[in-house]
Amino acid sequence: MVAPLEPHDPRTLGGFRISGRLGEGGQGVVYLGHAPDGAPVAVKVLKTGLDPVVRARLARELDALRGVAPFCTARVITAVVDGREPYVVSEFVDGPSLQQRVNASGPLRGGELERLAVGTATALAAVHGAGIVHRDFKPGNVLLGPDGPRVVDFGIARQGESETITAGPVGTPAYLAPEQIAGHPATPASDVFAWGATIVFAATGRAAFGADNVAAVMHRILTAFPDLSALPPSLRALVGRCLAKDPAERPAARDLLLELLGTAPGPVPTGASAGGGPPAAPAPPSGPSLAPVTPAGGSDAQTVPGGGRGRSRARVLAGAGAALAALGVTAALLVPRLSTLSAGPSPAPGGSSAGASAPARNTSPADPAPTEATVSPSGGGDGTYPTTASAATIPQAFAGKWQGHIVPTAGLLTSEYDIEIELRRGEKSGKWKEPANSCDGTLRLTGGSGSTLTFRLEEVRGCVPGDVVLTRKGGALAYRHTDDLGLIAYEGDLTRDS
Repeated sequence: MVAPLEPHDPRTLGGFRISGRLGEGGQGVVYLGHAPDGAPVAVKVLKTGLDPVVRARLARELDALRGVAPFCTARVITAVVDGREPYVVSEFVDGPSLQQRVNASGPLRGGELERLAVGTATALAAVHGAGIVHRDFKPGNVLLGPDGPRVVDFGIARQGESETITAGPVGTPAYLAPEQIAGHPATPASDVFAWGATIVFAATGRAAFGADNVAAVMHRILTAFPDLSALPPSLRALVGRCLAKDPAERPAARDLLLELLGTAPGPVPTGASAGGGPPAAPAPPSGPSLAPVTPAGGSDAQTVPGGGRGRSRARVLAGAGAALAALGVTAALLVPRLSTLSAGPSPAPGGSSAGASAPARNTSPADPAPTEATVSPSGGGDGTYPTTASAATIPQAFAGKWQGHIVPTAGLLTSEYDIEIELRRGEKSGKWKEPANSCDGTLRLTGGSGSTLTFRLEEVRGCVPGDVVLTRKGGALAYRHTDDLGLIAYEGDLTRDS
């Protein structure tokens, strides 16, 4: 859809007439333009402030892009990178983006989905063969032209990259690979992860890891595996490997394409029948302990558990340790949790615990366990508990409605938020809410001593589950919220809502 030009928009650039706006993103504004012969083109005006080193890198990558086959990308026509207003002119693709198509008409099915998978994998193989990393592969950057899908809007203009312009943790949060979230440069394997997430969106109409709270999305990318049951068997196992937490376990784009075309033997999905029958839903590649992905406002998604059918518990933990090490997660935080997990019950057939409906809880000896203590709710008379006893119910000193502002003290791409909690004397649970992100959950009391109560934040939609510790601080409560793997932490003070 073409929007009218705004007063400050250019009307001409280098002989190209500008007639409307096609879109705007972090890199710049894309306009509908016309060449001197009247042919439509896309003109992307880049954000200014590029230093000489970045301009030189941009010029090199644009030269490389000109060598990529134009049948799967938008051909670069010309570019000016050394002027006051750098811009790139490329072929205009007359068609909606994959994002627009799915939003308007629902998920892709059958041959339409297969063609999208093959066409986009072809594009990735071509650009990777030219030495380019896209860095922002997503449904909005796949255009459905009359002659097939085209991949556009390469991440080629970013300030301050250390090695190549297409390096760095830049992209749309829901399609970032785990290693990018952990601060490592983007690689071709990062594009393959984004391809897998894009195919999940195309087949389901939902972002693979949700599209709500940024912190929650990042947490799911690092720790969870999406429901792939809506994908056809021909894509399910392959997409599962593309979404591996460890980039070394993902196929290269060329191998991805060959497998889609049926010219390369892929690995047998875990759980495939010995007789060659249809495989069971594949287990995800080894990664951290996995929790279900629940889209905000939707029903619980089925999770392909970390061990998968037929994998040993030790194999899961070994893979988790390797993937987390690859993501740069501090080992000291995770070894106790993984060690305790290894002593836990084995998953039921099919890979999930029988009857489990909530995310798996990784406990360690340091975690307070729920205790039915025989201590009066009022404790020592001031609303606290003796330091040798554990809380059975919420004491009067903690009862009431509380609100406050919490800020991240650890985590990746997290923001600060206002929260509200409600606790009632004598109850074993309370209510938790983050209004800005329309998510709420249950605070289940798990322990307490002195002036501190510990809760498990669970049944939470759209935000990050974990442990919440409340400590009396005069007339206020000191608040701390951490997720299961120690990747995200929030702190702040809450005051009673009068």
